[in-house]
Amino acid sequence: MKLKGSYTVEAAVIISFCFILFGMAIGVAYELFQITLEYVKYKEGNFDAVNLFRLKEGLVGIYHAIKE
Repeated sequence: MKLKGSYTVEAAVIISFCFILFGMAIGVAYELFQITLEYVKYKEGNFDAVNLFRLKEGLVGIYHAIKE
């Protein structure tokens, strides 16, 4: 069975789109990780656990949204 050329092109486009989305997800996760580290580093004296918990919940929500 031979595949048409259009199926191959469609598969390449879909795979490329998945790679782009995956790269963007990694970039967003890395930026949020850096923000979390900066928050903890610059506010050592007055550590706000509630704000950090909310930030963590936001990160988990973004992760699950990207995963779905």
